[in-house]
Amino acid sequence: MQNIYTHLNKPAVFRVVVTQAVITVLLSLGSLIDSRATALSALLGGLICLIPNAYLTVRAFSLSGARAAKSIVKEFYRGEAGKFVLTGLGFALAFSHVPSLHAVVLFSAFIVVQAVHWFAPLLLKVKAR
Repeated sequence: MQNIYTHLNKPAVFRVVVTQAVITVLLSLGSLIDSRATALSALLGGLICLIPNAYLTVRAFSLSGARAAKSIVKEFYRGEAGKFVLTGLGFALAFSHVPSLHAVVLFSAFIVVQAVHWFAPLLLKVKAR
């Protein structure tokens, strides 16, 4: 079975990141019903997922073509490493600098925004070969 991402064009891949951004904003706005601290926690949880995924997407899909195959693989590895570091840094900064943080809301928003990847084939409308 082939990876669906091998059959994507750049604009289609970026739709996942845009969808994650929309979900992040909606979660944060919806959390305003409870309190500003809850909304901030939801926003941070979404951003901790969104920013590293956007970084990976830009790194991984910045090159194309058969001649750049080795460079593309290197960019995927660099993008994944950067994503890992940015995610850890995001959680560390959130927990160390936001005194009224709601951890359950932060992690819930992170998981919901991350779940957008589960629906990527529907968002991208890619047919498996």
